[in-house]
Amino acid sequence: MIIIPYRLRHTYTKAERRKSMRALYLLLVAAAGLAAGSASADIPQEVRIGGVFELTGTWPSEGGQAKTATEFAISDFNGYLEALGADWSMSLRSEDSQGKPAVALQMVQELKGALIDMVVGMAFSNHILTSKSYIDANDIIVVSHAAQSENLAIANDTVFRLVPHDGNQSPAVAAAIEDAGVEVLVTVSRANTWGDGLRDGISSSFGGETIKLIRYDPDSVDFSITASILDERVGELIAAHGADKVGVFYSGNDELLAIIQQLKPYDSVSKVRWFGTTTQAYSQELLGEHVREFAESVNFTATWYAEASPNGIKQALDERFITQYGHAPSIYGYAAYDAVWLLGLAILQTQSVDTKVVAAAIPHVAARTLGAGGSLALTDGGDLAGFSIQMLHVSNGTWVHYADYDAESMTLLK
Repeated sequence: MIIIPYRLRHTYTKAERRKSMRALYLLLVAAAGLAAGSASADIPQEVRIGGVFELTGTWPSEGGQAKTATEFAISDFNGYLEALGADWSMSLRSEDSQGKPAVALQMVQELKGALIDMVVGMAFSNHILTSKSYIDANDIIVVSHAAQSENLAIANDTVFRLVPHDGNQSPAVAAAIEDAGVEVLVTVSRANTWGDGLRDGISSSFGGETIKLIRYDPDSVDFSITASILDERVGELIAAHGADKVGVFYSGNDELLAIIQQLKPYDSVSKVRWFGTTTQAYSQELLGEHVREFAESVNFTATWYAEASPNGIKQALDERFITQYGHAPSIYGYAAYDAVWLLGLAILQTQSVDTKVVAAAIPHVAARTLGAGGSLALTDGGDLAGFSIQMLHVSNGTWVHYADYDAESMTLLK
């Protein structure tokens, strides 16, 4: 209700009266707009978001831990809302992508059918790409914690990623390869957008010769032929160049463990350096008794986006993960936790669950938010902006940080 100020009942000149009535008119229009905005911006008592995780498939360890981080975040954010006296809370409906793009799309569609149009998870770039047309057509927000393909760095869409894209990672891996003295590089890559993108990025950044040898089906369970072909080609290259001049670059997920098992009867592949990505960095599976000897023999090297400086959010999440898993989260675990908070804070700030409104607010909220992984500020393409890159290798049964990558000089700092 608008109350007319007492002063308007007094006698004014005609000009003053016109001016006062115009001011009142503008006030009424503004109030009507605010009322309409309030009505359309009501937040339901339960805000449901979706989670699409790879709980089965080729990277279930990541999917399970991302789901755990997300559940922790839901609980913590609801506690925050309760402390504020808010009359709404958040809930999570989790789905399993099974590591398959078509299933990921189906899960997004099922969530939309259940009137859930804000989604976290979607760890794989090809899962997002397969779903992208549907996401765009239905104004669905996706906040991914792990998808890193460079071709998803798209401005003004509703897909956000709390990790840097791989265009930043490829030059760092290439610098590590060159620093190791490798002149001829053989690639083994997942046959999808992400694997191809990393392989091609390395090929473009590396100053030596690149042989794109193997592009495997992510759904494969038998890598015996892959192992045979790889060892034979590496053996030929060793004979021609020497073992210290030959390297292998791998872009894939936990299939690497099965590949290593298939390589056990062969000799050549264990005589050269191997390089991977953030997906392998700090992998506890690579330190397992069945593959650790191989990882050490090839001095397996991987990139890692440096963790945030210690803060209360990170430390609290670390403690819970250590209790449950025996180790702190990966960068993907931090990002999964932060994804919930970013969505929740954008809803809270806008007082809206309209995805167009929330998506427009996310970059502004992210720029002013500190999460478990550090600053959530985003690039124009919707990806994490602030980061630094470290180089790790396997030594004496553990991951060792041995260098930092300097993007300006494109060299390693040891």
